[in-house]
Amino acid sequence: MTTVAITGAGGFLGGALATRLRAEGTRVVELRRDGPDPFSLAGPHDPASLSGVDTLVHAAWDLRTTDAEAAWAVNVEGSRGLIGAATEAGVGRLVFVSSMSAHHGTRQVYGLTKLAVERTVLEAGGLVARPGLVYGPGVGGMVGTLRRLARWPLRVSVPGARQYTAHVDDVVDALRALATGPAPRPGIYGLAHPVAVPFDELMSALAPPGRRAVRVPVPWPALGGALALAHAVRLPLPVRPDSLLGLVRPAPSVPGSDLVAALGVEFRPFPKDLYSP
Repeated sequence: MTTVAITGAGGFLGGALATRLRAEGTRVVELRRDGPDPFSLAGPHDPASLSGVDTLVHAAWDLRTTDAEAAWAVNVEGSRGLIGAATEAGVGRLVFVSSMSAHHGTRQVYGLTKLAVERTVLEAGGLVARPGLVYGPGVGGMVGTLRRLARWPLRVSVPGARQYTAHVDDVVDALRALATGPAPRPGIYGLAHPVAVPFDELMSALAPPGRRAVRVPVPWPALGGALALAHAVRLPLPVRPDSLLGLVRPAPSVPGSDLVAALGVEFRPFPKDLYSP
């Protein structure tokens, strides 16, 4: 029986993957903060804890800090320690759940830290999965934030902003194939539909039916500056400045289309209506 260890199994994607694999008869080891043996991405990481594991899916990420140095220490150095422990334990396959925010040229802290871990994973012969903006039943995260903003009577419109989207079921199908399917080629797998969706279309799809909103076009540098100032004085914000940067400066394209095609997974186009109360 194949054994797959999943960090971040308490999160949405990690949890959905764990459920899918377990239903198919795969032995799943959940590495999570709230487990009986609490997992900490910061480490230390004992190779013995990964003994007998065939595949490690690394989906954990600490978003609780907005300090760049602290985020690097936990997420990048912690991930590197985990990857080293997996290598020492003889784990045969490593899958890192990254993000479409991780692309060369990004200035987003989140994207830069993901990109740094990607390099370590690829050097170890592992697989990198870059999900796009994940949507679907029960999905929170950025889509949940945008859904709440879509209910407002005023809607900020950011010219040029767009996102590559991915239905959660398609993402889980791809992660399952990477974790337990025939040995995939090492590389970067972009898990998203190849056509980017303009920000205004995203918001219209998430808005309640019949809801009319006044659109206010705002250049993203002005919006980012306002959010940064509000963050500096500790005002509650619907979107962190770093998250906004990921929305308005997305990856130029979805990477690894040939690699994803070999998995037999197709990503459905973004629907016109995603409203849920």
